[in-house]
Amino acid sequence: MAHRTPTDPDLLTAAARLAGVHIAPARYAQLMPAMNDFYQLLDTLHRGDLGETPPAIAFRAHGPEN
Repeated sequence: MAHRTPTDPDLLTAAARLAGVHIAPARYAQLMPAMNDFYQLLDTLHRGDLGETPPAIAFRAHGPEN
């Protein structure tokens, strides 16, 4: 997996725009480390090898009544 580019003000502005929130530029220095941590947590979801795991669309739950 490629190394993620650290969060910068442009990325933070784009994320805020997508979320529909306004962030004052003075808060960027506080939020960028938190965003980096958030993206690092997301990256851990892609580290494991799923092997022969079927896609979720193939899953059918059956309870005792079926």
